[in-house]
Amino acid sequence: MRQFSPAFDAHLKSGATSLCNCWLLTLRNEQQLGFTDHDQHITFDGQVFDPKAGFQPSAMTDKRNEAVDTAEVLGFVDDERLTEPMLRAGLLANAQIDWWWVNWRKPDERHLMRRDYIGEIKQVDNRFEAELRSHHAKLNQKRGRIYQRHCDAQFGDGRCGMDANSASFSSTVTVTAVGDDGSMTMTGLEARAEGWASKGTLHWQSGAYKNDHFNIALHQRAAGSDLLTLSNFKTELIEVGDTARAIVGCDKQFATCRDKFNNSVNFQGFPHIPGDDFVLRYPRAGDDLSGGVLFK
Repeated sequence: MRQFSPAFDAHLKSGATSLCNCWLLTLRNEQQLGFTDHDQHITFDGQVFDPKAGFQPSAMTDKRNEAVDTAEVLGFVDDERLTEPMLRAGLLANAQIDWWWVNWRKPDERHLMRRDYIGEIKQVDNRFEAELRSHHAKLNQKRGRIYQRHCDAQFGDGRCGMDANSASFSSTVTVTAVGDDGSMTMTGLEARAEGWASKGTLHWQSGAYKNDHFNIALHQRAAGSDLLTLSNFKTELIEVGDTARAIVGCDKQFATCRDKFNNSVNFQGFPHIPGDDFVLRYPRAGDDLSGGVLFK
């Protein structure tokens, strides 16, 4: 049973309510966008909720068990805050969305109905339909470690132990051109070897993706220029002059950890785990079957 504040509860029981829905979107880069189905702007907690996007919720249910309940919200793309390039670039993917029930006459009288995360998004012309997934969806995600030869740490995290922000492993880069193939020409990597940033990460410091980060798929050098291509990334919102911090790439191999970073003591994989070839082996004449160490 929901517990409303005394003022909001009294408004609900008054028999003459003035209620509207407000949605607060928090994107992956921490940018916040507020929308409402009221015909005027609503403001509370320093956030302005805009009626232009025309948000419309579908029927929503709260399940009192571990099942994942979903809902949908419909909206319109506008040219100011929620733009078509933002949708195509995936900025709404996995965004947090808070649904408030608000007395538009007295916005201090409100209640947070639920907190969801945006799943699949479909767009038709200037309308979009976003799937809302409850917090239970996160409980369905797989957790824990897998026995594998590759390292499962993120370069620079506590388990890795390396300082990703040091001058040896990071460079500040600036976009000088955006290619039609999804690559971006960057300055700031001239002192690095080609491929230095491949399989690394790019942390945006300005522009539409400020405070967000993406994996670097490829670092190439052509005609003296450095080109970066990011994984699952669209460059429509990137502008010349946007800055970011590039972190050196790590392919998660034991040899790389040992030889490139001198960090084999912190390797978070199992490099000597037997593979299929070992499992399927059978005794052959001349094999060393002394029971000694297999890996030296």
